[in-house]
Amino acid sequence: MAKIYIDNARYMEFIDEIATDMTYIQFKEKTKVKHSTKFTDDAQDYYNEKYDEVETILNRTLNIHSNVHLNTDN
Repeated sequence: MAKIYIDNARYMEFIDEIATDMTYIQFKEKTKVKHSTKFTDDAQDYYNEKYDEVETILNRTLNIHSNVHLNTDN
């Protein structure tokens, strides 16, 4: 199966949406630092793990990749 390359911003947005939703499901009201938009340290660590997992699934299962490394100058 051929690799599918999509715009990096859309690729990252897709992965971010899923990882963020997973983080909110896991941490509920303890997801964010009070009066802030930042994740708590534990939630951030969890988000980072889930981001990597979702990206790996997207790459390996659907063969979808970011176009960030493609040379588009030609």
